[in-house]
Amino acid sequence: MKTANIGIIGSGIVGSATGKGLKDLGNNVSFYDIDISKIEDLKKQGLQATTDLESVVKNSEIFFICVPTPDNNRKIDLGIMESAVSELSKECRKKPDYFLLVVKSTVIPTTTENIIIPLIEKYSNKKVGNDLGVCFNPEFLRESNPYEDFKNPDRIVIGEYDKKSGDVLEQLYLPFKCPIIRTNLRTAEMTKYANNCFYATKISFFNEIHLMCKEIGIDSNIIRKVVQMDKFYKNHPWEHGHSFGGKCLPKDLNAIIAFFDQYNIHDPMLLKAVRKVNEDICTLNAAEVESSQQAALHPPEKELFFGNHDFVYKSHRAEDY
Repeated sequence: MKTANIGIIGSGIVGSATGKGLKDLGNNVSFYDIDISKIEDLKKQGLQATTDLESVVKNSEIFFICVPTPDNNRKIDLGIMESAVSELSKECRKKPDYFLLVVKSTVIPTTTENIIIPLIEKYSNKKVGNDLGVCFNPEFLRESNPYEDFKNPDRIVIGEYDKKSGDVLEQLYLPFKCPIIRTNLRTAEMTKYANNCFYATKISFFNEIHLMCKEIGIDSNIIRKVVQMDKFYKNHPWEHGHSFGGKCLPKDLNAIIAFFDQYNIHDPMLLKAVRKVNEDICTLNAAEVESSQQAALHPPEKELFFGNHDFVYKSHRAEDY
């Protein structure tokens, strides 16, 4: 594999783990941050680090943006990201050759397309797709052990502006023996949120069960252990787009919600949300089936291509076990 010259923009938890991991693969890595204490700490570890952005840009052809995107009043704050992208792009104006900019920071879907790319083109005076490539590459690192997690990934997601961008980044990750999923920018952005929201939902689910059990004198630890012993807990197909049904799932969900509502014990909000989502999927699927049937009865005069629509004509249900 060709040695790459990499610039890490933002040298916090994600940036330092990413840079160290890529350096271990034999690449030349330069760390940049405005925080002098982070730079000094990296230098003590024998790493190349600086507060001089110009020098990092001059010596790199792949840049990883790893700056914070903090919460601000329950909304994402892109201020640091926008500033970092703008300053980096200004410096990249001088670069004569093709380079790749990789967004590693967590950003909401469409951010790379609608905010980051316009900033790059505005301040670099270059055209994405011609003069440079852009990828979104989410991190799946634990705060407690980011370096080890980077070195031992279970999957790598590459959201690419175009094939050339994705090819450059994939080449960098080939030494890792794990699946590499290549997709578009907004899908890659969403994978990070889906991953984290799944964990949040899982924790909240068992917390809700705990609160329900606590009110009526049940040991929720036993409940948790029994559920986790279910052989389908990890191996059940991860379906989407289909409602759940069968003899037991809707019946038992309704029964436990009604029980706690009737005695005003605890409001099972998450379970009610589960039911509402299932009802919405049923309604949506029924509407799509009706629409497709109408289209079959009244075909267009000219052949039109609408893409691949996978309509559900028969319920594919997650039955009880």
